[in-house]
Amino acid sequence: MKNKKTKMNGKMTKAGKEILSALLEIKQAIDDGVPLGERFTVREVDVVDPGEYDAANIFRTRAKLGVSQAVFARIVGVSTVLVQFWECGKRAPNALARRVLDEINRDPKRWSKMLFPAHGSSRRVA
Repeated sequence: MKNKKTKMNGKMTKAGKEILSALLEIKQAIDDGVPLGERFTVREVDVVDPGEYDAANIFRTRAKLGVSQAVFARIVGVSTVLVQFWECGKRAPNALARRVLDEINRDPKRWSKMLFPAHGSSRRVA
């Protein structure tokens, strides 16, 4: 494979030069047999898995907000049909949705404050 460079108007961009330099430095460390942690800053992190949610837990989470399935779906960023499937046990929320559900359960009042009634209405409906 030919040695290709990122070019703009025939010249390598500053970002291209920085990326190429960093990649060459990594390659050199690997070629030298140096553990990358000795030459570069390496950070390891543990990410806690989101909670598990069955149909009853999802219903309770929605009930904490006092909203319809349609409004709850908009808050979580999914379709109303998907919320219905979750609440009847046909589907389970993915990891990202479970993280949102964790946040709602951590501080439901904060999430309730984000809901505004429709023009002149005091009810929360979809």
